[in-house]
Amino acid sequence: MLINWLYAEGPADVGLSFLDFYSVGHICMGIGIFLLFSLLYTIPMGKEEGTSQIILPLWAVWVITVIAGIAWEIIENTLFFDLGLKFELRADSIPNIISDIIFVAIGGAGMWIFAHLLFKYQKKIWPYYVLGLLGLVLWIGIFLILRFFTLF
Repeated sequence: MLINWLYAEGPADVGLSFLDFYSVGHICMGIGIFLLFSLLYTIPMGKEEGTSQIILPLWAVWVITVIAGIAWEIIENTLFFDLGLKFELRADSIPNIISDIIFVAIGGAGMWIFAHLLFKYQKKIWPYYVLGLLGLVLWIGIFLILRFFTLF
């Protein structure tokens, strides 16, 4: 059987192709990790003027997001593979691992840009998290739709 290296057309290509339905899941992961660790940026913003000091800049939150994506790929393709929890019981290909990390980085970068623009014009924290969570839910919906069409 010939594998489609660019995108997964069916279950046999998932985890081996550069793009598969999990690619969207990795964008979701990047958004979620960035949202979580951006609390270290936004919590001090809620304090009184002059007393707040940023714990972690947004660029550092993005670096943590990428490191978490790399760590996830290592865990997924070692521990999960050894435990038999991987999709189709096979390790991902190197192109797929690289693209998964890139998509985590893209999800985090999107949130970084969104946070930068929002906090430049708006000092309220709640719109960032409300819109970030809505974006995350939207991407999860896209992930589920792509998963359905890939597997059936």
